[in-house]
Amino acid sequence: MTGSSVTGPVRLRLTELRVPLKMTFRHASAARTHGESVWVEASRGTLRGFGEGCPRPYVTGETRASCRQWIGKWQGAIEQACVDVGALRAWVDAQREAIDASPSMWCAIELALLDLFAREQGCSVEGLLGLPEPGGPHVYSAVLGNDEPWKTRFLVDQYCILGLTDFKVKLGGVLEDDRTKLDIVQELTAWHGVGDPRMRVDANNLWADTPDQALPYLRALAAPLFGVEEPVTPRDVDRHAAISVGLDVPVILDESLCTMADLERYDHAPGRYMANLKVSRIGGVLRGLQLVAALRARGWPIIIGAHVGETSVLTRAAMLVAAAAGDALVAQEGGFGSRLVEREPAVPSLRWGRGGRLDVSRTYAEVGTEGLQLTPPSAWARGWGLACRASAVTWKPTEAEGTQAMSDGYDVHYRLWGPDSGDDVVVILHGGMSHSLWQRPLADALRASSAHSVFAPDRRGCGRNAGRGDLGSAVRTVDDVLEHVRMLQGRFTRVHLAGWCQGAQYAAVAAERLQHEGALATLLLITPGLFWNARFRSVIDMTERVVQALIEHFALAPERADAFVPIPLQATDFTLAPEGLDFIDADALKSTTMTLKSVIVMDEVQEQSWEAILKVDLPTFGVVATNDRIVDNAKVRAYLGGLFERPGNRLMEMDAAHAVQFEQPADLAAALLEFIATAQARTAVPAVP
Repeated sequence: MTGSSVTGPVRLRLTELRVPLKMTFRHASAARTHGESVWVEASRGTLRGFGEGCPRPYVTGETRASCRQWIGKWQGAIEQACVDVGALRAWVDAQREAIDASPSMWCAIELALLDLFAREQGCSVEGLLGLPEPGGPHVYSAVLGNDEPWKTRFLVDQYCILGLTDFKVKLGGVLEDDRTKLDIVQELTAWHGVGDPRMRVDANNLWADTPDQALPYLRALAAPLFGVEEPVTPRDVDRHAAISVGLDVPVILDESLCTMADLERYDHAPGRYMANLKVSRIGGVLRGLQLVAALRARGWPIIIGAHVGETSVLTRAAMLVAAAAGDALVAQEGGFGSRLVEREPAVPSLRWGRGGRLDVSRTYAEVGTEGLQLTPPSAWARGWGLACRASAVTWKPTEAEGTQAMSDGYDVHYRLWGPDSGDDVVVILHGGMSHSLWQRPLADALRASSAHSVFAPDRRGCGRNAGRGDLGSAVRTVDDVLEHVRMLQGRFTRVHLAGWCQGAQYAAVAAERLQHEGALATLLLITPGLFWNARFRSVIDMTERVVQALIEHFALAPERADAFVPIPLQATDFTLAPEGLDFIDADALKSTTMTLKSVIVMDEVQEQSWEAILKVDLPTFGVVATNDRIVDNAKVRAYLGGLFERPGNRLMEMDAAHAVQFEQPADLAAALLEFIATAQARTAVPAVP
C-alpha cells in the first residue's frame, strides 16, 4: 500500500440511478426495462469514490425510498466513524443488524468508501484489503429470461456464436414453455457444436405459495440440470432439502443466503447446495469475503451473481469477491455492461467478450460512441479503476403548465416561464422525439437575463399530449403553431418564434404564413433540422425499409393510429454532456415510436420548410453546432446563404452538439437576446424631435 495517510470525516452523497436497458428482461418476480440503483459518492478533499447498490423489494425488501430513509438515519455516524479501512471493517462488524436492514444501501456506501480510501493510498481496492491484484480471466454465464420462444432462440444463437457454454434459464411456471426453453438450449448448443454445455434454472421463488408443486414440476422438466435456484420461499430449509434430495441436484441459494446466520441454517440439512452471492444483496465486499471464507470451509460451490442492470461498479466489485472464491467458484453472472445497459456513469463499461471472458490483466478494449477505447491493466491500480461521475440532478421545475384548446377540440399541453402577458414572449418549438421540457435550460437562461416570457408547447402527439406518436396531419401540426402564436399575439406586444431541430421546420412554415399578419417580431432557428446529414438520413431510410419489410414478411396489418415505427435516435445523437444524457435517458415523455402516417407527415413538413424559409422576410437568427450529429450544417449554410446576407439577419456557430440548449444555455440565451434587442432597435420608430 502506498500514499500518505488521510484523516478527517468523509462526505457521502446519495443519488438514484435509473439506467435504460437495451431489452426488456423478464423473470417470475419482475420485468425490467431499466436498471435501478442507489449511487453513492464518497469524498474527502479533492478525491472521490463511487459505489452502487441494487435495492429489490422481492429480494431484500428494500426500495429506493427505504434506502433514503436508512441513509438519513445513519449518514452522519458513518461519515464521522468510517474514516479509513480499519474503521470501516470495525463498523461492519459492530453494525451487523443495521446493515441487515438495508444491505444494498450499505453496499453502495461501502464500495464508495473503499474506492475513496484506495485512491487516497494510491492502490487498488484489492491492494487496500491485502488481496492479489485484479486480473482474470473471469468467465460469465449466459442468462435467458422468461421470453417468447423466438426471442429465446435468437439469444441462444447469439450466446453460442459468442462462445458461451454455461446457461442460466429463468422459469416462468408454464411447463410446456419452460420445457421449450430448455429444449432450445440443448438443440442449438448441439447445432453450434458447443462442447459440454451446462444448464441451471432459476425459479425466483416461483412456488413460494404452492411449495408442493415445485418438485413434480422440476422433475417434469426432464432436463439435465446443474442446479435449481430458489424454487420456493427463501430460507425454507426443509423444502430445499426435499427438492435437492428428490432431484439429486444442488439447490442454489440466492435470497435465502444473505447473512452468516442464513448459511448456518443449512449446516445440517440433507441434500446439496450452492451459494449465489450478489455483492449488493449480501451487503458489500467485506461481508462477501466473510461469506466466501465460510462457504469454502464448508466445501460449498460458489456462484457470484449479479442484478439485472447493475453498472460496472458492481461488476468490478464482484470480480474481487469471485477471485477470493478461488477453486470453489463454479460460475459467474453479470458482466453485461454495454451489451445490456444503454449507458452508465462509469468508464469503461465492463462487459465480457468471446467465451464470456473478461480479463483485466490484459488491455481492455471497448467500442463506444466515440470509437475504440483502450484501458491498460495499470488503470485498475487506483480504487476500482473506473472513471465515475455523480448522477446528475434533474433540472428543477421552474415553469407553469397548462393546455390550449385547438380549434378542432384537441388540447395541447404547454409550459410557460414568466408572466402570461407582457412585452415579449419567445415561443420555442421542440424536435422530433422531444417535447417542451427539453427547453427548460434555455428558458431558465432567457428568464435569468431578461423579462421575456417563454412559451413551449408540446407538439400534437408528443410529450403530455394525447395519442403519443401520432402527429395528426401536416396541415394540423402547422395550424397548431399558428393558433399558439395568434393566442399569444393578443397577450404580448411582440412574439418571437423559435424552432429547435425539427421544430425549426414548423417555425419556418408558420413564419412564412404569419409574417403578413404582423404577428411575429423575429424568427429564431436553433440547430435547424432543415437537412439531415448523410449518416442520419441513411439511418432513417434503413429504419423505414426494415419496418416495411417486416410488415410485408409477417403479413401484418397495423392500425392507422398504432405508433410502432421506431424513431432512430439515441441520446448521444443530441449531446455528450452527462447531465443531458441523464435527462434524456430518464425522460418518460420522449417519443420513441410513431405511426406510419406520421413518418409521411414529418417528411412533408420538412419539404414545406425548404420552400417557406426562403420566403420569410422577418429578422432571422440562426445557430449551427460544430458537433452536430444530426444536421448537415454545410447544406444549411449553402441553402440559407442568401437569407443571412440580408441586413440585420445573423447566422452564428457554437462549439456544441445538436442539443446546444443542454450544453451552453447561457451563451445561446445571450445570443438570442442580443439579436432580439438589435432587431427591435432597427424596427423602432425614431422619436419626433
